[in-house]
Amino acid sequence: MDEARVKGAAKELAGKVKGAAGDLTGDTQTQAEAKITELKGSAQNLYGQAKDTLSDAAGQAREFAGDAFDRARERYPDAQRLYRQGSEALRPHAQESPLGLVVLAGAIGYLLALVIHGRR
Repeated sequence: MDEARVKGAAKELAGKVKGAAGDLTGDTQTQAEAKITELKGSAQNLYGQAKDTLSDAAGQAREFAGDAFDRARERYPDAQRLYRQGSEALRPHAQESPLGLVVLAGAIGYLLALVIHGRR
């Protein structure tokens, strides 16, 4: 649980307690301050919840990517070696003409998209 959630919940509770005290005494200024404290606590708590959710999603994405990488490595054991060979073969061309390599990468990406999604 994120620290912001704990602090936010504490502020929210403090605001409610202060609001109850303001209600008992009939002090409208204390009631207003209590409501502001409670709202700040709610906002901080929501921020902490959002951070927790994003952290969980990032962890799941990292785990999914790791699993996919492991499955790909098992299925295609030579892929890493072939990638290195291709990388070494393209390095001199990339240094001579980086723009040409960008155009080639774009064309390959476009062709892959056509193959994957087909023409519509």
